[in-house]
Amino acid sequence: MSGQTRRAAVPLPPSRAKPARQAAILELVRTHAIRTQDELVDALQARHLEATQATVSRDIRELGLQRVAEPRGPRYVVTTPATEAPPGIGSRLRAVMRDHVRSVEFVEVTGVLHSRPSTAPLVAAALDAARLEEVVGTVAGDDTVLVVARSRPAAARLQQRLRALIGEA
Repeated sequence: MSGQTRRAAVPLPPSRAKPARQAAILELVRTHAIRTQDELVDALQARHLEATQATVSRDIRELGLQRVAEPRGPRYVVTTPATEAPPGIGSRLRAVMRDHVRSVEFVEVTGVLHSRPSTAPLVAAALDAARLEEVVGTVAGDDTVLVVARSRPAAARLQQRLRALIGEA
């Protein structure tokens, strides 16, 4: 992958850019020894997908990619199939909740999660990816995530689970 020249990317509509980029990242990591974020940026741009190091860094985190040591140096790998939901509450959700969520509050079936600035989309994506049975859906702002539960009992269970993940009693 190294040694390629960067080509101008053809911009996709924002609603299609991220899914296309993340699908390409998964395919690249599965089929090539991607060792650095810069290699990944170059490979994406060679496919005419817009990418920066910062964007790739967020995608790596959202996709749950890990770097593993190999004799020729570390490389990125897909740790779980992207189409499979992790069992129960996945380690990704645990980490995201612990690192970014400040509080969890529910009223009826609606939950509000307050997060660090600019991290609400990451929190919502982690909740959606965990496919918790209690969750109907999420909506993310900048530092707030709205979570809709399936029922009042589901909301109570979800509030307890999410509070436990951030260390609230």
